[in-house]
Amino acid sequence: MKQKRKIIVAGVLVLIIVCGIYYLTADDRSKTDSSEGWICTKGTENITSIAINSGKDSQTLIFTKEEESWMGDDGSSYDNDRFAPYTATLGYMKVEEKLSASTADEKEEYGIDDSSYTVWVSYDDGEEYEYILGKDIDNLGMYLSADQGKSICLIDYRRTEDILEMVESLYDVALNGVKFDEIRGISLYSPEDGTVSMNRSESPRAGGDFYWNIFKPYGWIADTEKVNELINTIEENDVLKRTDEDVTLESSGLDAAEEELPSIGLYDTYDSEMIIYLGNTEGDYVYCKTNYLDNIYLISKEILKVADKRAEDLIDLTLYYYETPSIETCTIDFNGEVHVLEAEWETAENSNTRGQRYYLDKEMLTGSQYSSIVSWFTDTKAEKIEASASGGEGAILGTITIDRLSPPYQQIMTFCEVADNPQLVQVDLEKTGTAYINRKEFEEFQASFQ
Repeated sequence: MKQKRKIIVAGVLVLIIVCGIYYLTADDRSKTDSSEGWICTKGTENITSIAINSGKDSQTLIFTKEEESWMGDDGSSYDNDRFAPYTATLGYMKVEEKLSASTADEKEEYGIDDSSYTVWVSYDDGEEYEYILGKDIDNLGMYLSADQGKSICLIDYRRTEDILEMVESLYDVALNGVKFDEIRGISLYSPEDGTVSMNRSESPRAGGDFYWNIFKPYGWIADTEKVNELINTIEENDVLKRTDEDVTLESSGLDAAEEELPSIGLYDTYDSEMIIYLGNTEGDYVYCKTNYLDNIYLISKEILKVADKRAEDLIDLTLYYYETPSIETCTIDFNGEVHVLEAEWETAENSNTRGQRYYLDKEMLTGSQYSSIVSWFTDTKAEKIEASASGGEGAILGTITIDRLSPPYQQIMTFCEVADNPQLVQVDLEKTGTAYINRKEFEEFQASFQ
């Protein structure tokens, strides 16, 4: 009897489970049949253009497919990889739920109104799909209309992310006229201070980083960290916001000749050039235009931290900026008192290892003794650097001639008195800029040879 009761109970449980599965399955199947569907299944291959319109500022941007890229009608260009997720989503548009919204108030509840973005997708057979974008709901999806506002659909979260990223990234243009990790030249211009121009070295230093040469307004070396910070600031603020159609060159402060406008120029190793011309400020932004885009934009006011830099803000005050292992000989002449510092590379007899031996006036030095001398070049900082000598050049105190194994193969430093300031020593490094160091530091270096 007990065994029979157990069988009956087990049978009831199985029946309950089977019914539960049936009704759950039936519910899912019903939901699929009634609320899920496809708006577009034409795929990605034959899409010829994507257009985006902002109802807020009444601008329409058209991006046309070319062989290896997408071209915007404002002159912007994007590679195919950038558009791949956008076309994949737009080529297969699926609906999660269809909703009824017949009045303007009902549509506005879903975010469909005169300020909405509209996206058009065109195919090579002339067929076009239109999507009016509404509200996006966190972790759920986005409302849109695919029939000119007659009805509302809900699309899934993944498609929502792709479409929003497309609209936000394409409607606001990214600065992509150059590759930021390959910048080799920078030019900054302001009407008040003129031009600051810099070039990156052709090859890196021993430590792996490149150095930067300032050649306008005078020749000197730039501080690598400061230049990298400058490039990073531009890259971190590389979004150009589009402006209303009624913004003109005159109202934005960009009506002067381009060579008279404040500007930032970047040049990369692929010979690409990007110039940003700056106009009036507008809140947290600055009006700007570029040499490769057709319209007027707004860029973050942070960009002024770059545009306002002068040569004095970027120079490296170090007298000698090259790696010291490249020094072969160093001839130090204190008005006839000559000392020769040498570093010779030698290979060990029983191995392929190479090392250096150091000599001062033919007397062997230890590595630490040698380093204590050459470190004076790299550790000494200029008190100031000017475009040209000031205060009157005085008597020559000495020269240091450095011969190197790599370019520049020879450098000559000439040290002179400063007629109107006995506390300083003028240093000529065969550049157009003039450095001044503390005279006490020079005299201590001179005394170390006595």
